[in-house]
Amino acid sequence: MARVRILIHPTCAASYEAVKRLHEEGLLGRVELASTTAPGEAMRRAAWSVPWVLVDGEPAATDPVEPAEVAEIAAGTWARRVEDPVAAFMSTVLHSAYAAAVAYLHGSLEPVLDPALASAAARSPLSGVDPGSVLEEVRSRAPGLYEEWEDRLMRALGISYAREAWWASGGALDRDGLRSLATPEAVGAWLVAKASIGRTGLPAKPMPRREAVERLAGFIRRGAAGLVSRVRREQETILRDEEYWALLREKGLA
Repeated sequence: MARVRILIHPTCAASYEAVKRLHEEGLLGRVELASTTAPGEAMRRAAWSVPWVLVDGEPAATDPVEPAEVAEIAAGTWARRVEDPVAAFMSTVLHSAYAAAVAYLHGSLEPVLDPALASAAARSPLSGVDPGSVLEEVRSRAPGLYEEWEDRLMRALGISYAREAWWASGGALDRDGLRSLATPEAVGAWLVAKASIGRTGLPAKPMPRREAVERLAGFIRRGAAGLVSRVRREQETILRDEEYWALLREKGLA
């Protein structure tokens, strides 16, 4: 039986759904859960996102990942196909706030062309897809792919900004509060911080592209009411689920 280890964060919706599904199917005992609240293991494992699913130590899945797929990996019954590894890679960049921020700050996919990220996106230990071949194809198409996906990356980052502003407000954030926080300067500072660990991940001259930051700030201001509502609904569902938090406490993760 393969060893399955899953790095989660308690507030991540995909992590939440995966843990709940594993519990419902009696599969929690078949996996090793670890939390990214302490960064050491996540950095050693090159975990770009959560949940970060490792099979025998190799990145095998990450968000976007269905709870049913995580259960199949845990049960050893995964038998899916990865029809379009390039699209899977781009979707994975989109769903990783960190990878999306790095790509958007640089205006390029080049900084996120990482074998671990490609392996998780393509389910390589399970599918047999070579992560190197995925990266080669993405690299060959990178300018066009970035242009095609940039608007989606910007929108995903808008949700991340609203979520972190909601956390920072202690859950008190409203539409007007988010609008007031969405100045280009504040959003630009957040983007620089989001895309870096210390200075790792920053462009050589880490001055955000003004037009890109203004587009992101404008999206947040225009969509403030919907963004706050979405984030509040997501986070309150997770934070108020006592059964879920009891499961995490049993595992020493909360």
